[in-house]
Amino acid sequence: MSDFFNYSFYNLDVFNFTIGNILIVLLIIVVTKLLLRIYRIFVHKRIRALDVFDYEKEQIFLKVGRSIIIVLSIVVSIWSLGLSDLVALIFGFELVRAYDISITLGKIMLIILVIIVTRVLSRLVRILLKKNFSRKTWIDEGKEYTVYKLTKYALYGVGLLIALNSIGINMKLILAGAGALLVGLGFGLQYLFYDIISGLIILFEGPVKVGDVIEVEGLVARVQQIDIRTSKVMTRDGKYIIIPNSKLTGERVVNWTHGATLTRFNIKIGVGFKSDTALVKDILYNCALRHPDVSKNREIIVRFENFGESTLDFVVFFWAKKTWVVETLQSEIRFDINRQFRKHGIDISYPQRDLHFKTTSPDFHFPNGPKEPEKPQE
Repeated sequence: MSDFFNYSFYNLDVFNFTIGNILIVLLIIVVTKLLLRIYRIFVHKRIRALDVFDYEKEQIFLKVGRSIIIVLSIVVSIWSLGLSDLVALIFGFELVRAYDISITLGKIMLIILVIIVTRVLSRLVRILLKKNFSRKTWIDEGKEYTVYKLTKYALYGVGLLIALNSIGINMKLILAGAGALLVGLGFGLQYLFYDIISGLIILFEGPVKVGDVIEVEGLVARVQQIDIRTSKVMTRDGKYIIIPNSKLTGERVVNWTHGATLTRFNIKIGVGFKSDTALVKDILYNCALRHPDVSKNREIIVRFENFGESTLDFVVFFWAKKTWVVETLQSEIRFDINRQFRKHGIDISYPQRDLHFKTTSPDFHFPNGPKEPEKPQE
């Protein structure tokens, strides 16, 4: 029997292909597939048992567990087959050498592993933050996004340092070279650096957060994403616009949702001079009060603004939290105002002018006599 398992198909200096080796590999493959199936069923049951099913969490745990099982299977296979020396030889193969830095296949694999681990940790952090912050009512979507972004950048920074250190790069030389490079390129890339610094200010101070409704240069949009250099906003037309972060910190920005859930809006209207001002005031007040999206806890004010050239100008002020669709809200209130004005016979005035023509008396005489028409020049 031992002769059967030791029968060699192909013999190398570093490895001998035998029937026993093939059977070991097949056994490891079968066990690996069985473990993967058991792990998938276990994760599926545990995630489904939660109150709220999270598909993204399930996929992350499946990918992480599957990767760990496969890597362990490969390590066990290498150790069982006695391939450790061969693997060490392959991973130690030098691809590039520059000065004192040696790039080997093993170092490249290590860098890839660091990148994969960093991305997995980043996604796990997002799930954990989402799970913990969802229980806290004082943490809104914008703060959750800010914490996630800062944590993500920190993880990628640590991953980059580990990757560079793994290939033998001296970090002191990198910092010194980066300083000199920044000084040299500072003038040419000052706007890029300004945008990056502005992005960090936005993430740390939080003047603008994801989900806020802002107005920049007359454009009203909702913040969808804040990155290190630019931010993505969506207009009411559904168009996505990329805005440099320097615009959000260096220019005048109106944040309709910052620091308060309610915002005061107004509707201006002009009525005829013969209108009953007390009745107009009651109609405007009740029309605003009846709308379901207008706050009933904040005061509604109707102001007699001015005596216009052809109208009596009124303004009704009200508070609402639907800032994203405030134009629709105002339109609905205007429809109601128009119906009530028609019902009570109140005219919505419009600009008009009265022209008065005067005719001269037949006995009127010009002081110096009638003026002779000018003769055309020849």
